[in-house]
Amino acid sequence: MKSTKPAILSWALIIVCAVGYADIPPAAPLTPEQAQARQLGILLGGTATEYDVCAGKGFLPKGAQSAEDTAKAYFDKLQTTNIGPSDAALVQEGWAMMKKEVTEHESFYTQDKCTGVGKEWAKILATMRKK
Repeated sequence: MKSTKPAILSWALIIVCAVGYADIPPAAPLTPEQAQARQLGILLGGTATEYDVCAGKGFLPKGAQSAEDTAKAYFDKLQTTNIGPSDAALVQEGWAMMKKEVTEHESFYTQDKCTGVGKEWAKILATMRKK
């Protein structure tokens, strides 16, 4: 049976981050598109950051460029085709929030956790290549 422990741990970290920022109200209510932009930053940027932490620890292979550079290039492409500057700022906000949390909790990233991160990053890369 496939272990769901890495996925559960990933979601636990995301929930901890969400709870930690729950008391900070947004400046204005977000539209669904704006909320999706922030979530994209959290998911794509956060996973890229996690991958780079795991690669730095030797648990995942390093690529020709960092996962964060790959994610940034994808965001730049999206910004010129699909999202505007205000949504791009929300993507960056979500990513920055996750980067801060991942950096503060680097000890959380063990071999087991990084295996799950690697699988998730592979799925994200496959999705990015399709677009």
